Amino acid sequence: MDTFVGIGTPWQIGCAHGEQLAEAIAANIELFWRRMAAAGIGGPTLRAAALALERRVLVDARREEIAAIAAGARLEYPDVLAYNLFRGSVYPEECTVMWALPDATAGGRTLFMKNSDKIGREDMVGPNFHKNKEINVLVALRQPGKPAIIGVGQAGGTGLKMGINDRGVCAGTNIARTYELRTRAVTSTQERAVDRAQLARDGLELTAATLATQAMVARVAESPMATPGNLEFVDSTRAFVIEGSYDRVAVQAYDKGVGSRTNRFVTLQELNDPKDLSSYCRLVRTQELLAAASGRLTLDNFAAFTRDHANGPGPNSICRHHGDVRSETTQSAMVAEINGASPPDSVVRIALGKPCHAWRHGDGHIEMTLRFKIEDIPEGLRTGEVWKRYWTEKPFEAEPAAAGRASA
Repeated sequence: MDTFVGIGTPWQIGCAHGEQLAEAIAANIELFWRRMAAAGIGGPTLRAAALALERRVLVDARREEIAAIAAGARLEYPDVLAYNLFRGSVYPEECTVMWALPDATAGGRTLFMKNSDKIGREDMVGPNFHKNKEINVLVALRQPGKPAIIGVGQAGGTGLKMGINDRGVCAGTNIARTYELRTRAVTSTQERAVDRAQLARDGLELTAATLATQAMVARVAESPMATPGNLEFVDSTRAFVIEGSYDRVAVQAYDKGVGSRTNRFVTLQELNDPKDLSSYCRLVRTQELLAAASGRLTLDNFAAFTRDHANGPGPNSICRHHGDVRSETTQSAMVAEINGASPPDSVVRIALGKPCHAWRHGDGHIEMTLRFKIEDIPEGLRTGEVWKRYWTEKPFEAEPAAAGRASA
């Protein structure tokens, strides 16, 4: 996993992104075009749709940043724009998210966790891919007049899979495995849709989970998500889940206790695909872990949860493993403890590679606060060598993690 650190205006951040990760961006976009062609959607159609849609679904700062990425990487703007708008249709984000509000934690501070799971492809080969997986980036952003952000994204994209800002807001995303998703082909008619990763990034530029949820619900009501899925915003006092499908949206708010989401709906559960066993197994397991230690939960517990192997190790465990490169497996993890009294001192840990391996090695993960400096990020995390070292389908151990057991 490479690291991108951006400081300055959207144009400055985008240019630096494009220049630093030019080869990886080009590889990701080239593969994106091949995936879309395989779905029967041509480049000219998609570029035209992207240009027609951009002002409807992207804020001005995000369009400026995308234009700057294209300039920095010496790529055409419509290509980078289309990749940012439509990549979620062909690269679903399979994930597990958990949270615990202050009444459920040992230290009285909100906890958040996300495992990022992704599919692979046989054609993801060459120096800009590793073991048939897409290039990801650890993102650290400082923008004038906006919250600082730490999260995980991908080369060439402005969206985030997961992240936290210095106002104490965390964000996560999950695709929802619905019957309609399984039976509906990717078509050019989806080009009015918005990508969840973009919504997560935009929400993290706001100062509270309530504000992020209100703003992103309004966006989803106007332009549905590209695929069915969940969007989570959590801060020091509240947690929200936005569930969105092609023609409906629901919001659930939490003021106390614990919660979790996998790749299925809870409020819109009638839409779930009955053939999706993994999402059900992981949801039940997350609830077991949270309930077993409710009132005593710690950041170390949450790190342990990310590498849990109950129901596996395999596709049905929280730390997901699979021998088929085309299947969804865990690629990275993030846990955070939100300091409500001093949000910039909130603690975030990110494990690069398979959590059951990366947490066990000092160079496999990083712990930071939102007062981070560029020099806080070790060189190995910037070059991608750490992610390559600890991403493997071989489980470290077979036994599940215990709720009270520390791992980081």
